[in-house]
This record gives sequence, structure tokens and C-alpha cells, in this order.
Amino acid sequence: MFESSEKSRVFGLPPGADFPAELVAGVLSRMEGRPPESLARVTVLVNTRRMQRRLKALFSLGPARLLPRIGLVTDLDPLLPGTDLPTPISALRRRLELTSLVSKLLELDPSIAPRAASADLADSLAALMDEMQGEGVHADTLMNLDVSDQSGHWARSLRFLSIVHQYATATSGARLDPEALRRLMAEKLVARWADKPPEHPVIIAGSTGSRATTSLLMQAAAKLPLGAVVLPGFDFDMPAQVWRSLLDPSVSPLGSEDHPQYRFADLLTRLGIGPGDVGNWGKPAERQHRNELISLSL
Repeated sequence: MFESSEKSRVFGLPPGADFPAELVAGVLSRMEGRPPESLARVTVLVNTRRMQRRLKALFSLGPARLLPRIGLVTDLDPLLPGTDLPTPISALRRRLELTSLVSKLLELDPSIAPRAASADLADSLAALMDEMQGEGVHADTLMNLDVSDQSGHWARSLRFLSIVHQYATATSGARLDPEALRRLMAEKLVARWADKPPEHPVIIAGSTGSRATTSLLMQAAAKLPLGAVVLPGFDFDMPAQVWRSLLDPSVSPLGSEDHPQYRFADLLTRLGIGPGDVGNWGKPAERQHRNELISLSL
């Protein structure tokens, strides 16, 4: 399905392309002339159930054929058969436990917030924990942040955020939140791929890598002998100097993470390749000149 390459294998589809349709067309064209069962051995991982349903519908059109295995990057159980994984703690139980900790803190220091806000503050802490676990950030990192704040506001905020450290320390190794479990599964899958690469094509498509766990999977898939990543809305016309500036702190001291191509630049850097190494998954854009103009204007 793919030509042998020493570089990580990354493709893209330009902005404005019908991503699901172009993805399906690219898979079918690359499998043309192969035995019918070959398509059933292809694994495609996408980031939403909506995309999953659309791809299944598109593959089902036309002549009768076996379908590839279409899964989600957030549901890796089918790719880890025989792996003993812990049962994640329920969201309700975590919310109640965090609410209890918040209530105790507000009793000791009512200046932080009124007692009636306990549940809402617990939800905020739960969202923060999900983000930290997905990004692979340990709770100790939060406590070691050095933020200059003469007013003492950060010190008061840190006292509240210390609940995250307290909760994570108390439950370390005993229970995993769903986001922590997803991270663990991704790490196990990446390790399995490194030890024994799949003998069938593996494609991760439609993800930008904005989540660290997904980015970890994308980097691993791009390096597989039969793996590939297909990026959505990739700007093939953006000048090289603009690509370099996205990750250059001297150009943008506050960072360029709000740029639509930033995540792609970061992913390519981690893979040791450049924008010129990204292949076009589909046919050339019908409105190429319009794309070039829009790219230049932005």
C-alpha cells in the first residue's frame, strides 16, 4: 500500500477538501489490484464517531467489498487484545470525592469561595485533571510552578489547586481516571508497535495532534513500516519561513499555538521531517490558485 521509506510517512489534504471522501478514494486507489481481503486488513483510526460513520458509509458505496477496520483513537481496546487493563473510576465517584475535598478546604478558608460553589469548583478541578492526564503532566509539576505574584493571588490559587496533587497522590496506582487510562493504553500500544510492528497498514486520519495522547499515537504510526498519518487542512502553499516561524520563540514570544498549522509544525518537528516531506494524499485541489491566495493572505 505504501512505498518503503526511511522517513516518517505523513500525508495531508488541503483546506476545503472533502476529507472523508478523499481519504476513502486514496485508500481504494492504493489498494487497487490487490486481493479483496487485503482491504479488510487495513486499520484506519479517526478522532470522532461521526467521521467513523461517514467512512463506513462511503466504503459501503459502489461494488460489494470487504471494509477496513475503522476505529477511534480514543478507543484502543481492539488493538490491545489480551492486555490486562484496570477499570477506570467512574466520573460520578471522582466528582463526589473532589467535592468533599473542596468543601473541607472552603471550611478552612472561606475567602476562597462560598460553600455553595463546591460542586462547580470540583468540576473545574476534574477538567484540569483530565487535561493534565491527557498531556502526561504529573501533579508535582503543578505544585512546582514558579509564578511571580506580589499580590499573593497565585499562592491562594495554588492552595486550591493543591487538591489535585492531594487527590492524585492518594489514588496513585490504585485507580485511574478514564483519561489516564487512555494515556496508559496509548503508551502500551506504542510500545507494542515498537516491539512488533503490525504486518498490515495502519492509518491515523483526521487528527491534528492537539491532544498529547493522540500525538503520541500519530508519531508512532508515522514511523511504522506500513503506517501513515493523514492530516486535515494541511497548507501545502505556506512559505518555508512561515513554517519555521511557528516554532521560533524569537518571532512570537507568546507562541503561535493559535495558528491553524502550528500543531502540524510541531508534529513534523517531532518526527524529524519538514513540510516538504508531507505528501498529498488525494488529487490536486481544483481551486489551487484560490488556496495559494488565501494561504498568502493569512
